[in-house]
Amino acid sequence: MDLGLRFTGRVLMLFRTVTRHLLPIGCLLLVAGCGPAAMPAQYKNQPDLPPGQTTLYEQLGGGSAIYAISDNFIDRVLQDPRVNFAREGHPNAFQTTPDSVGKLKLYWAQYLDMLADGPQIYEGRNLAEQHRGMDISEGEWLACLEDLKATLDQFHVPIPQQKALMTRVAATHDAVVAH
Repeated sequence: MDLGLRFTGRVLMLFRTVTRHLLPIGCLLLVAGCGPAAMPAQYKNQPDLPPGQTTLYEQLGGGSAIYAISDNFIDRVLQDPRVNFAREGHPNAFQTTPDSVGKLKLYWAQYLDMLADGPQIYEGRNLAEQHRGMDISEGEWLACLEDLKATLDQFHVPIPQQKALMTRVAATHDAVVAH
């Protein structure tokens, strides 16, 4: 038997094995809520859009606009006593050093970029893991969303894009708010 045919046969056998055994598991994970929104950004695919249609990332103004939004938003929530972002009086207090705030701004910008279907890879931890044990209340969550809305208003983000981004951020509720 020719070496090329033997190699091709093994590739086909591997393909059949993967599709027979791993494809159903992948479908099950999607149904169970482990789809792209729950995956780290580096595994998330860019959307396939019809010609002429743009991503939310592009509609928001791209990476520099998202970084500016992130910077403003983090400064805003750090100053909002309703959010208690530093978790004062809590065992999981956030140390607001220039270094930690800078990293937070970077991760938040990466996450917003990912939520808006941008090209940035989110390098932070899983949201549920990151917020576990912080006991974030519903009131703190809502205040945080209000601060995001105020930031988007300050940057004159059009209402349709605000709604689209806020909807995507709101979908992270269960990973952030304590139950």
